[in-house]
Amino acid sequence: MTDRRFHLTALLAVVLGIVLFFTEVSRLSFVKEVIKVINTVTSPVLNLKEKVITTTERTVEIYFQLKDVREENVELRQKVNSLLLVEKELKSCTRELLKIQESVGISPVPPRIKYSLTRIVFFDPSGLDQFIIIEGGKDKGFREGDAVVSQDHVVGIVDTVYGSTSRVITPFNQNFSSSAYVRGKFKNYIFTGGYPLGRLLHVNVDDKILPGEEVFFLDPERRIPPFLIGIIKEVKRGKDPFFKEVVVKPATDPRRLEYVFVIRRGS
Repeated sequence: MTDRRFHLTALLAVVLGIVLFFTEVSRLSFVKEVIKVINTVTSPVLNLKEKVITTTERTVEIYFQLKDVREENVELRQKVNSLLLVEKELKSCTRELLKIQESVGISPVPPRIKYSLTRIVFFDPSGLDQFIIIEGGKDKGFREGDAVVSQDHVVGIVDTVYGSTSRVITPFNQNFSSSAYVRGKFKNYIFTGGYPLGRLLHVNVDDKILPGEEVFFLDPERRIPPFLIGIIKEVKRGKDPFFKEVVVKPATDPRRLEYVFVIRRGS
């Protein structure tokens, strides 16, 4: 009933305004006074209405902003709690590693590696690349057993040291031998050189070794970083029923190199 009265009042006001406009009654002095009184009464109400609308809109906007901030705070709190948990786990792991290092006798500080950059001065004239001659020998402190590497793979091992040069046998040489491991496998093997292919020894029949896997040089003292020796070419049953025969293609190509690094043994 109230809505109907409101609509009826509004309609009458519109009709009255049209009548006043066309009859020019609004020009009469008493009508002007009435209009002035109406404006005086309604103006504060309209201003109040505008302020209420503006305040309400601002309040709603602030509410949604605060809601978003609360949600972000909850998410950040969860992330902080997760990071604190990870930090506790890392501290626990660090303590365990320190205990293991103390029991095994491993130094937490990695040893400094002493190395020299030198030049290849002579290649194997047979074309089999079983050895190279490098610049530097006793004059530079080179010793038998020093590892010779390029940027990413093993070139050989110093076999004989002369006054100012040294002879280095490569993985193509049958006298080349070193500890080795296969990437991703937690077991040590022995690599022996050969031309054109070397071999990986002591591979049990149960060891999952596949062609294409990488074989790395392993320093028993863990002082020299692992360098690539070669790629497994073939895996088959050996003459011994307990071991596999694993053939490895050496990664080095000495004739493509001009300079090499000599890593000092026991440095």
